Amino acid sequence: MNSHSLLTGFAILLFIQFVGTWIIGALHIPLPPALLGMILLTIALLTNVIKINWVEDTCTVLIEKMGMLFVPAGISILLYKNAILKEWFAIFATIFFSSIIVIVATGLFVDILLRRRRKENA
Repeated sequence: MNSHSLLTGFAILLFIQFVGTWIIGALHIPLPPALLGMILLTIALLTNVIKINWVEDTCTVLIEKMGMLFVPAGISILLYKNAILKEWFAIFATIFFSSIIVIVATGLFVDILLRRRRKENA
């Protein structure tokens, strides 16, 4: 990992984020720009437009520092403590049921992939 690989990775990720933001602004697509950026990055990686090693070091650094990136959001929670306490049940129910849905969907998806792999290897 050197400074050139980190800067290259950051430049690629920022460019993809810029393109995603531009597409959403131009076409008025109701998606968060970060989500569209991740979709564009996934497509670019799968089609080898972007090589994994170009962004791997930068992504590793970002994942290592992810906890620090959530500090501002955690502090913001303190600003809205009264609103959160007022709506605690709805917030808890949403988190609980969406977590269950994500766990079940992930399990089913992995099960489908494992069955497909077994059929291919048989």
